[in-house]
Formats: sequence, C-alpha cells, structure tokens
Amino acid sequence: MENLTIEQVAENIWSFPVVLPQNPLKWLNCYVIKGLPGERNLLIDTGFRRPECRLALEEGMRQLDIDPEETDIFLTHLHSDHTGNAPALQEMGSRILISWIDLDILHSESWSRRKKRVLAEGMPEDVLKDVFEHNPAVLYAPPYFDAVRLMEGDTLDYGGYRLECLLTPGHTPGHMCLYAKEQRLMFLGDHVLFDITPNICNWEELEDALGAYLDSLRAIMKYDVQTALPGHRHCGEITLQARCETLLRHHERRLAEAEQVVRMNPGIQAYDTAGKMTWKIRSRNWEEFPPGQKWFAVGETLAHLDYLTLRGKVERYTDAEGKIHYRA
Repeated sequence: MENLTIEQVAENIWSFPVVLPQNPLKWLNCYVIKGLPGERNLLIDTGFRRPECRLALEEGMRQLDIDPEETDIFLTHLHSDHTGNAPALQEMGSRILISWIDLDILHSESWSRRKKRVLAEGMPEDVLKDVFEHNPAVLYAPPYFDAVRLMEGDTLDYGGYRLECLLTPGHTPGHMCLYAKEQRLMFLGDHVLFDITPNICNWEELEDALGAYLDSLRAIMKYDVQTALPGHRHCGEITLQARCETLLRHHERRLAEAEQVVRMNPGIQAYDTAGKMTWKIRSRNWEEFPPGQKWFAVGETLAHLDYLTLRGKVERYTDAEGKIHYRA
C-alpha cells in the first residue's frame, strides 16, 4: 500500500483509490475534505468489506493524517462498494452520514423481495443461487450500522465548503450527491460516471427507477459545475452536462431496443428479454454470461420494462403460475 496514489483534486480536497478486487469497476474513488482547525474531516465512501479495501482505505487516511475519531463518513448510496467499511470506521470513532432512504433499505428485507421478483420474471433458480453465492454486493456488504439520516436540502460544512445534499434517485432510491455552489464542485457518487454507464436496475422501493434516474440527470444538468468528482474512474475532458446528455440518449436507445424485443416476442419474460438485448461484455452469447452479470442485466432490463409499462408502451401480465410476461 506504500504505492497508493494521493491526488489533490481541489483546494483542501484529496482523492485516493480503494481497490475493488475481481470487480469490473476496478477501484473506488475515496474523497477526503480535510477540516479547518477545530473542524472535523469528511471522508466520502469506503469500499467493500474485505481486507484489500480496508488496507487501502486505512493507508490513504494515514497518508493524509486523518484520524477516524475526527472524521465523518458520508456514504453517497447503499451499495457495498461504497458502504462496506463504514461500520469499521464507526467502531474507530467516525460518525456516518447517509440518506434516510438508503439507510432504511439497508435495514430492510430488500434482497428477499428482489429474489422473489426475478424468479417470477423468469430467472432460473440455479442462476439465482449462483448469483447469491458469489455476488460481492452480498458477500462484502456491511453489517448493521446506525447513521445520521440526511434529507434533501440538508447542508454540511467541512474545510471551507458548504455542501448541499441533493437527492438523486435512480442508481439507488436514496442516492445523494453533494454540491458546493461557491466552488462549483459536485461529488457525484455513481449518479454520473464518465467512461462507464451507471447500472440502473429495478427497485421494489422505487416504482420507476429509470424514470427517477432520467429526471435526476436532467435536474443535475441545471447546476453550475466546474469540478465533477465521480465515484469511479475519471472524467477526462467531458463536462458534466455533456455526459448527462450522453446518458439520456443511451437510455432512449435502450428503451427503444427493449420495446422492440417485446414487440417481436409477445409473452416474453424479462430474463429472456435481457438475453436478446445487446451488452458490452466479453461473452459470446447469453448462455455464457457469468451469473453476476446476468443479475445486473436482468435488473437493468426490468428497470426499462417498468418504465415502458408505466407509460403504456408495453403490457405486463401474470400467468396462472405467477410468472410475469410482457407484450406490446
């Protein structure tokens, strides 16, 4: 960990990578705002609950001379690659902050509801079993923790920055970005990523996850942002507004593709719909998709089918065995 790269990204703000082993995301961008004299520090997102992530996190904090007892932890959303190590830091004296919506989901039976839904949508039981035996979101999730419950419009003050909490549902129901108006800076979490597309899946707690995400993208575009700080990878030379436009067009194309698949295959289930859509993955066909990637693909397909169903583009119906089908 002595080769960990610390980068200053703005005045009084640093970033370092938390490795995500065997994961296509590769690393998490962990951000630190160092508090002014007499203030607490703010650390944003923590990595999976696994030793490699914990070591990178602790080494980054050591190099930045960050004491957990003097540091608050802001979690942009509930996913395990962002929340996994938060309870460990809490045990060391840190205070955790997260949106009330995502905290409630973390404390709920969300996984059992999602399992029931994908089985009804056609996912084979053996594929689902494999997913939950190897899914890092499950294996490296944090144990129970309590936290300060943040609401839309709350403000946080650290290191000369006044940060407004922006609720940006879609990637998760309670995803939050932080916006510093004076410095024209925004911590984006996974709401906007610049060289990969954020996964937008269905949520039982959010009727229209994709619709909420698209609305959140349009809302974010209205903010004056010069420094965009995503949760993964880099921005390159792309502006936040330009990237939002690209993501909106991407989902327009995906919606058209999903509708076309249903139109061409009346009575199809979501699992088979996902198998007929196009994905950027190194597998020759749907049968060769790793189970974890099938989980993400089906979740994303369901978000698009929910969107189309709610707008009358496709019809959802349930057969006598409780299986869910679609027709256009």
